[in-house]
Amino acid sequence: MERRTFLLSLPAVPLLAGGVSIPAGKFADGPHLDGKDTVRVVIENPDEPLVLRAFAILKDRIEMRCPAQVVRAESVGQIILKVSGDLPEEGFRIDGTGSGVRITGGSPQGLLFGSGKFLRTSRYDGAFHASPWRGTSMPQGSLRGMYFATHFHNWYHVAPEAEIVRYLEDLALWGVNALEICFPFINLQDWNDPQADVAVGMMRMYARVARDLGLQFGTGVNNTLFKGVPPHLRATPLPDPTHRRGNSGHPVCPSQPEGLEYIMENTRKLFQHMTDAGLDFLVHWPYDEGGCACEKCLPWGCNGFVKVSREITQLGREFFPGLKSILSTWMFDTPPEGEWQGLSDVLANDNNWVDYILADSHEEFPHYPLDIGTPGKLPLLNFPEISMWGNWPWGGVGANPLPDRYQRLWDQVKHVVQGGFPYSEGIYEDMNKVVVAQFYWDRDRSAQATLAEYVVYEFGPEVMQDCLALVEILEAAAGCSYTKQPVDPKKIRLAYEMAEGIKRRLPSWAGQSWRWELVYLRAVLDQERFVKGGLETPPAEEALSRLIEIYHCQMETDDPYHHRVRPPLRKAVTRGKEL
Repeated sequence: MERRTFLLSLPAVPLLAGGVSIPAGKFADGPHLDGKDTVRVVIENPDEPLVLRAFAILKDRIEMRCPAQVVRAESVGQIILKVSGDLPEEGFRIDGTGSGVRITGGSPQGLLFGSGKFLRTSRYDGAFHASPWRGTSMPQGSLRGMYFATHFHNWYHVAPEAEIVRYLEDLALWGVNALEICFPFINLQDWNDPQADVAVGMMRMYARVARDLGLQFGTGVNNTLFKGVPPHLRATPLPDPTHRRGNSGHPVCPSQPEGLEYIMENTRKLFQHMTDAGLDFLVHWPYDEGGCACEKCLPWGCNGFVKVSREITQLGREFFPGLKSILSTWMFDTPPEGEWQGLSDVLANDNNWVDYILADSHEEFPHYPLDIGTPGKLPLLNFPEISMWGNWPWGGVGANPLPDRYQRLWDQVKHVVQGGFPYSEGIYEDMNKVVVAQFYWDRDRSAQATLAEYVVYEFGPEVMQDCLALVEILEAAAGCSYTKQPVDPKKIRLAYEMAEGIKRRLPSWAGQSWRWELVYLRAVLDQERFVKGGLETPPAEEALSRLIEIYHCQMETDDPYHHRVRPPLRKAVTRGKEL
């Protein structure tokens, strides 16, 4: 009865518009290969590498989901890929043409975004049914990024390049246009550390993969550097009475001339390593890793932080002309120190070195930019925490879909932000990523509408309503667990039963995907930890072992932080101690 009530209360979700889907073989008279439908694609701008990449992605995703064979045609085709200057650069249009469908982008990247919409609204029930969606779409947010935390031997740190490439392709199909990762100074002794060159190579790999997809690429910088910082240059630890800012890393005091020189020298070396790979933006980060509480630096957020961020921006623009500067205000005035007002006063007279202000916190969005306005009257970005909330270890029990949470937080800020960078520790929050990415594309699109489109594309239309109901139960359980409230065992059992029922009805390609596995394993582990014997039962240990395989975790590790991102399997071993 509870599930039926939920299904009846679901809002209507308009998934498709503009016609009826047509089997591929009915579009035009074309050859059939091995008895399979053949989808012929005409590429009108074949000299553009990203246009050819869009075709390759279309071909791969269609052929993975159904028996159709996608081939390139020179003239007559069922799908036409085109770039046209009559659209905004990142916009796209999908319309009918004769017996086929034309996807037009205002640029090769716009074509890639349109290809994503086409794929998600097509159908694959034993044959290819081309999308009936028709219309023009363009993004409302200018910087629609993702921040990948490439550390602790998490998925981003250790996954094979082929998996990373495919995952970034999938995010680009949802409209993501920027990627940020950070150089892991926190883990390295100095530039002579044996892992320093490995870290540089990883950063350059991400830059190359992002650029091949037309994504902007950037990194985070400030006053936290190597473990080998000379003791006399170290920053004064910050007071943190609310335990929200943190004192991670190895920060340097920029108010000491020698300290500022150390910061600039090592930042210059990082820029030199990235010269040919390129940087499009820098994100200056104030807390967690960063900060100094000496009397010359305080209040950090509107004093020492601003000074060193300005210096680093000027240096960066010597290497990368046109480099954007994003000034984060994360955890400003926690506790109140006048940082927001102080930053507004500083930027009122000098804001030409900053392009965006980034704001957010662990929970609710800060009041100052909503009530008073953004410092310097600059465009505002957010930084949704999509990975850690309700999760320990992060991703340790599988998928953590939280669409209602991010809808509520988005409703606070959607009228003012121009995009942002969700904070990601792994692939287990894939649903959260696409929900937020679509907020950036269309600020009025609901999380439920995006999630419905996601489920239909990744798992099939037949299971959409059950999947949405399952997600609702999983989110409610996470909220109760996080706030130390009782979790309803009846709903947990229902979630497991629903997951088993969905699993039996999935098309084979969906049942084999890691996206479904993460949802299913979450339902299994919720039942074990909330209803049965905990996370040391045989079913729980089997599920945790499978998660470890998907995440490429280490069963035995010397990384003292790996336990934060590794599922809590009791036989897994972590040596070393957090610093």
